[in-house]
This record gives sequence, C-alpha cells and structure tokens, in this order.
Amino acid sequence: MTTLVLVLLILPIIGALIAFTSGLKKNALAFWTAEVTGTLLFLITLILLVDYKDPIDIPMRWFEFGSFSIPFGIYIDKLSLVMLLIATGLGLLDIHFAHDYMGEDPHQPRYYAKVLFFIGGMILLVSAKDMVGLFVGWEFMGLASYLLISFWHQQKDPADAGVSAFLFTRFGDIFLFAAIGLLFYLTGTLDMVKLNELSQAGKLDEEMMFVIAVFIFIAAIGKSGQFPLFPWLMRAMEGPTTVSALIHGATMVNSGIYIVARLFDFYAAAEALMVVATVGALSAFIGATSALVQRELKKVLAYSTMSHLSIAFVGLGVGSLAAGMTHLVNHAIFKALLFLGVGAVIMSAHHVKDMWRLGGLGKKLTWVALFMGMGVLSLSGIPPFSGFFSKDAVIAEAILNPGSAGLIATLVTIAGLLSMAYIGRLWLLTFAGEPRDKGLFGKVTRPSAFWIVLPLGIMAVMTLLMGFFQEHIAEMVSNGPFEEPHVAGLFFGLMSGIVLLALIIYYYYVKRPDLTEKIAAQPLIKTIHSILFNGYYIEKMIFWFAHNVIIESFAKTSHWVDQHIIDAAVNGMIGLSQRITHIFGYTHSGRVGDNSGAMTLGLLLLLAAMLTGGAV
Repeated sequence: MTTLVLVLLILPIIGALIAFTSGLKKNALAFWTAEVTGTLLFLITLILLVDYKDPIDIPMRWFEFGSFSIPFGIYIDKLSLVMLLIATGLGLLDIHFAHDYMGEDPHQPRYYAKVLFFIGGMILLVSAKDMVGLFVGWEFMGLASYLLISFWHQQKDPADAGVSAFLFTRFGDIFLFAAIGLLFYLTGTLDMVKLNELSQAGKLDEEMMFVIAVFIFIAAIGKSGQFPLFPWLMRAMEGPTTVSALIHGATMVNSGIYIVARLFDFYAAAEALMVVATVGALSAFIGATSALVQRELKKVLAYSTMSHLSIAFVGLGVGSLAAGMTHLVNHAIFKALLFLGVGAVIMSAHHVKDMWRLGGLGKKLTWVALFMGMGVLSLSGIPPFSGFFSKDAVIAEAILNPGSAGLIATLVTIAGLLSMAYIGRLWLLTFAGEPRDKGLFGKVTRPSAFWIVLPLGIMAVMTLLMGFFQEHIAEMVSNGPFEEPHVAGLFFGLMSGIVLLALIIYYYYVKRPDLTEKIAAQPLIKTIHSILFNGYYIEKMIFWFAHNVIIESFAKTSHWVDQHIIDAAVNGMIGLSQRITHIFGYTHSGRVGDNSGAMTLGLLLLLAAMLTGGAV
C-alpha cells in the first residue's frame, strides 16, 4: 500500500513533464499522456479504497538538523480517500472532456501539464498528515490555479484574472503560514491527528487555539471564495471552462473546507466553529442573491459555487462534520457537471456566454440539456438527487443548533431556496422556449457524444445514484456513524417553497419574458439589480481601501520619510563635513615651523600622560 501511495503522489508530476515534452512534438501526445495518467491515478485511488482497512500512516521528514526536524508525513483515512476520489475521478472526466473543448488550442502541452500539476497538488494536500505537507500542496494548487486561470494570458482579462486570484489567495495564505508557525512554537507538533487529540484532551491553550483557528479559516476563506475574499472567483471565469469545472467547482475551492474538516476537533475545542458558521451563512446569502441577476452562464455558476461551499461551511460551523462534508462531496459532482455542461453549450454556441442570447437549445443539445437538468435538480435540492439530502441536512442542523437557530439558519435557508431560482433561470433561459438569437441558433453545432456528452452522463448518473448512499458517504467523511437530523415539516416546507419558485421562474422567464424589462426599469429595482450584479460592490470596496488607504497612505508616508529624513540626512552630511573641515582648518597653517611645534607639543602631552600613569 505504501508503494501505491508514493506512486499516487509522484505520478502527476511525472505525467505533467511527459505531457509537456511529448506534446511539443504533437498535441495529441499531450492529451493521451494526461488521459492515461488520470486513469492510473483514479485506478490507484480505487484500489486504496477497496483494500482500505486502517488509516495509512507513512512517517517521513522533510529535513533534519541536529535535534530539529520538519515532518512531512502522509496520512490517508476515509476522509482523505473521498477527497482523492473527487480529485482523481473528476480530474479524469475533465481531461477527457478537454479533448474536444481544448482541441483547437495550440498550447495543449502547456494546458495538460498544468492540469496534472494541479491534480498532484490536490493529492498531496489531502494526503498530508502534517501542516507542512498540507501547506506545500496548498501552494502547489495556488500556483497551478494562477497558471490555469491566466492560461490565455495573451488577452488582458484572463491575465488580470490570474493576478487577482493570486493576490486574493496569497493574502489568506499569509495567515495559514502564521498559524503553522504559532502551532509549532506553542505545541511543538504540526501533526494534524495529534493536534485534534491534544485539543480533545484539553492540553492546548484555548485563547491561542481560537486565534490559530481563525487564522487558518482566513486562509480557507481565500481558497474557497468566501466573504470577503470571493471576487477572485468571479474573475477566474475568464479561464477555460474545463479549468472552472476542475478548480472552481470540484477541487481547489473545496480545499478550504477540507482543512477545517481535518482539524474539526481542534475547531470545536477552540470554540471557533460559530465563526465558520457566521461567515458561511453570510457568504451563502451573498452568493445566492448575486447569482440571481447574472447574465453570463459561468458567472451564475461562480456565485453558485460560493453559495453552496458556504452551505457546507455552515454545516461544519453548526457542529455537523457529516452534513457539511457530505454536501461538499455532492456539490463537487453536480457543480462539475454543470460547469462542463455550460462548457458544452459555450463550445456549441461559438463561445457565446450570455444567456439572453440563447434559448431553445434543448432542441439541438438534447442530451446536454437532460444531463444538465439532472445537475440542476440536484443543486436545487429535489429528491432523490444527492443535493437534496445534504442541503436539507445542513439547514436542519442550523435550525436545531441553539447558537445558529436565528440569523444563520435564516440566511442559509434563504440561500438554499434561492438555489432553485438562479439555477432554474439558467436552464430555462438556455434550453427552454424559443431561440432569442435566431442567427446564432442556426450556427449551433452538436457536441461529440463520446468526448463531451459521455462525461456529462457519468456525472449525472452519479449525482442521482449518490442520493441513495448518503448515509454511507456521511459515515466515510465523518469517520463515524451518521445520525440524520429529523425536523418535522422541513421537507414539506422546502418542497412547497421550491414548487412555488419553480412556477414563478417558469412564468417569468418562459411565458412572460417581456416582464423582465418592465420590472427592471423601476428605479429601486435597478439599484438592487446593480448591487447584486456587482457582488455587493465588495471588490470595488476592497480595491478602494487597498488603493486609497494602504497604497496611497503608505506611498505618501514613505515619500515624506524619504524626503525629510533619509534625503535630509544624506544632504546634511555635505554641510556637516564642510563645517568640520573648516574647523580643523584652524589647527594648521601649512608652515613647517607651526607643524613642528604642534608635533612637539603632542609628544610632551603624551610623555606627561605616561609619567602620570606610572606614578599612580
């Protein structure tokens, strides 16, 4: 088993190098290298799952100097295996889908190398036993995501989006690095299993634990696109849609939730879970309401990702590891399905992303519409699809928890209900009704059944079948028995709300789309629309603060210090040296007699000092 684990860790890097070098000769070689590598990674993960009995613990050290050493251990339990299945399984389907989606791009070797590099980072992160290994995998993914988001860096928007993602996530990473330093200084260990054990035993200082937990959570906020560090996630939609499906729907954005889940006992002992729940509930509401008014297909899914990851955070925050992580797993599947489905639409519609230019595509893209519809039902929380069980479980836990039964439960319930509205709007505007741009509709092409439709079908079937295995999934991700919450009337209440929303959405976007312009013309509605469309202007506020408060203040302060202290000191040295020279000029005249007299006087003074010292 140890050998398989080591192969799992090393293979993505080797595959990335081979994909890049072989692809320089022929693009097809890069794809097939990535396809074979992805298949092997998924098969190894399946073998580890089938043969799993006890956690795989491989102690290793990064380096050792005397009595000082940095650990770099590997630890794979059921939670790690579930995350590995997501990373390798969805990674394989994403690579398969990219055969056609990236088929005309001349830089395929670079693309597939970066994708494999990213998958390798995710594998390392979820397999790490110590915070050092987790941090290395964390940074590998951050670098790979920057390179993939800005893949089309020849264009301004993707290049800017990559820089934005890099800056926002690096801000959070500073706090993660600080948390690692504090943990090592205060506890002497970076082993996450031991940290959970020490926290349960009450052997750690609660105040410092709380600070460290908040620092780690700030890093998770950055990586998972939560309030207030979410603007990069919306900009990241400038990258290839296959990148959005893999990174921003299924893997990297999940890493922030994973690290909180891995240190769940630590967070519980530090009493920091309510911070997680509060930020998660606010983020869920912001994401859901902002998704309601977006015009671009990928922007809707980006805000949806923010909202549903927040729902998973709320599950953890209200004390249910099983509910939060089960929703994370379900979300990874149906969101990857929706992102790739949108990718199929964009590719078939000649890269048009505006939903209001589409319509009626269900007539040409029947299978895509069907499979995306299954993803829509799962995200909306319609039984028996998997999203229903986990989303309802989180809402139920939020209502039952005395600390979150008020505002937190209200916000997450609203976010859950609005899921039906924004995702139903996306599907109806894209596939239902009559084509709004008949010229574009006539040019729509049907995607490949093998390369495009097949991955969508696999994920659609998965999101349906997983609904029947929710208890097993919950037990795996929580490493213990799962007790499903029972809330009388919750099911019927949510279903009533969903049915009502479905009728409103259908009437508004299919039967009477003309009402959109009439309602949007109202001043108050226009203002609300602008606020939601721009993500509550959080990005503008962040950039205003960064530019006017930090950069401008720092620049002006630095300029004043440079001008009035540093430059003044340097320039003042000229006058000072001139004055000293002028004063010393009085001590000599340049005449030989005067110099000889001064030298004689000095010798006499020296002799007197020596005699005085000897007498004493």
